[in-house]
Amino acid sequence: MSSAPDSTLNPTVLLLSTSDTDLIAARASGARYRWANPSRLVPGELDELLAGADVAVVRILGGYRAWQDGIDAVVASGVPTVVVSGEQSPDAELMGHSSVPQGAALQTHVYLAQGGLANLANLHSFLCDTLLMTGFGFAPPVATPTWGRLDRETSAVDGPIIAVLYYRAQQLAGNTGYVDALCAAIENAGGRPLPVFCASLRTV
Repeated sequence: MSSAPDSTLNPTVLLLSTSDTDLIAARASGARYRWANPSRLVPGELDELLAGADVAVVRILGGYRAWQDGIDAVVASGVPTVVVSGEQSPDAELMGHSSVPQGAALQTHVYLAQGGLANLANLHSFLCDTLLMTGFGFAPPVATPTWGRLDRETSAVDGPIIAVLYYRAQQLAGNTGYVDALCAAIENAGGRPLPVFCASLRTV
């Protein structure tokens, strides 16, 4: 878990997500997030995370029953809470456990489903402006491609093309250093890497 320095002018949004790429993007967005993966919390840690949080967002795979006690505890804390699905499609049952208007919960889902640093930064401002009446201003969610190529410099190598497939979530989180390193190794071995990200390997 982590958080930016305290500031009464910059509210803290607690992001509890079973997607580690959400947490990576939140950390890299520059916005004031506190983050953790619910599946790895130890006893007492949830109370510590909630202390001083101004808004809480819970993004869970598996539905309400996957973390029922945790969701109930976050909502019961009194912190304005958004509960959304970790899938690309919204889950009405999960959103129904939110303590904020459903419109805000649905928009939060869209920001997170699209992912990326800009969307996470704007999600923070959206939640603060909508729920806490701050005046940061925010942009609407930006659609991100379901697949594409990693933009990197390539060497002039005349060898076989080697496809390197990796998840879109890693691209959106900016976590592509390992992909670039693998591509460099392929080039050093005489190949021509073709790094492609995709939302699911089932759709390739």
